[in-house]
Amino acid sequence: MKRLSVLFLLACLASGAWQFNRELTLSRIGQITDLTIDEQGGLWILSPSAIAKIDSENGNQVIAKQTQSGRALTVSSDNIYYIDSSNRLVAQAVDERGTGIVSNLTFSNASQMAALSFNKATTLVILEPAAISFATPAGIMSTLNTNAERFAFLPHGDYSSRSTAFYTLSGNRIYVWTGGNFQNSGDYSSRLIHSASYGIIDFCVDGNNNLYVLFTDSITVIDQDGKLTGKIGIGSISRGSRIMANPVDNGLLVFDQVTRNIQFISEIGPEAQELIILNKNRPNPVDNFTEISFTINEPLYLTITIYNLIGEPVKQIARDRYLKGTHRVIWRADDAAGNLVPNGVYFYRLESDRGIAIKQLIVLR
Repeated sequence: MKRLSVLFLLACLASGAWQFNRELTLSRIGQITDLTIDEQGGLWILSPSAIAKIDSENGNQVIAKQTQSGRALTVSSDNIYYIDSSNRLVAQAVDERGTGIVSNLTFSNASQMAALSFNKATTLVILEPAAISFATPAGIMSTLNTNAERFAFLPHGDYSSRSTAFYTLSGNRIYVWTGGNFQNSGDYSSRLIHSASYGIIDFCVDGNNNLYVLFTDSITVIDQDGKLTGKIGIGSISRGSRIMANPVDNGLLVFDQVTRNIQFISEIGPEAQELIILNKNRPNPVDNFTEISFTINEPLYLTITIYNLIGEPVKQIARDRYLKGTHRVIWRADDAAGNLVPNGVYFYRLESDRGIAIKQLIVLR
């Protein structure tokens, strides 16, 4: 049975609720080395032989350009920048044909890039194994020595101001950096704001300084001081996946590196009046897994438990506090010990202090 890439979608910031909007599978593109979102919200993909701008509605290529084994990609309003297989910076106008201009700048195994505005000019931020470099196509402005695995900069952030923060991930810890600027990166100082006991895959920050921390089974939402503000549970996502915030509307994009699926999360308007809506599982009958979705119209602590036909609990598949919005969770047709359950009729029960909802499903192999 086809594996589903599922998000346990949450939620609500001060301005409203968020939910899964659509899904896109990049089946027509081979290996994907990197991807990025430009200032206008356009989606760009880097493969070993090409750079393509993708229509996020249907996956068609809007713009395609040849490359030579690029490893990191970023796009400004006018230009495409990438690091080639020789670790050289290459620049090319968005509307220009050809393979671009190779600069004299080289970087050691660059793994991430960003294009930001600094003093009304484009500045490139390049992540290397032991440093973050701030550069223009003409030369290096400064270098910050740090062993970061990923970085996150505010979309449209005013980085001429020393108080504007950026963030780094290192060893399952997230740090906030302030006090410097791109020309004087030695003035930056860091402070730990979040740590995790197991593997953080990626993280990003939106224009409101909300951070989204990606794990294989969840996304933790924190503010700029590290305070937990919500959680997005994930049915399953592979290591090497990516999460990004759209600079236009602060919507989220989650890319699964293995399935090449992209999940889009966007803000929604007023919800239906029901406090709890428990939907029919899919697929049904169930073979080896099924997806159960529900919508809540206020933050609730709740559980979801699977029961057999005689009312015995089989497995609790959700137990947490969820924010307002639509959520999805996977049951893999197993019991609490991880054994596959026999064929038959089962029930799933959502329970909270504000109400209970129950629906039936069938396991049939």
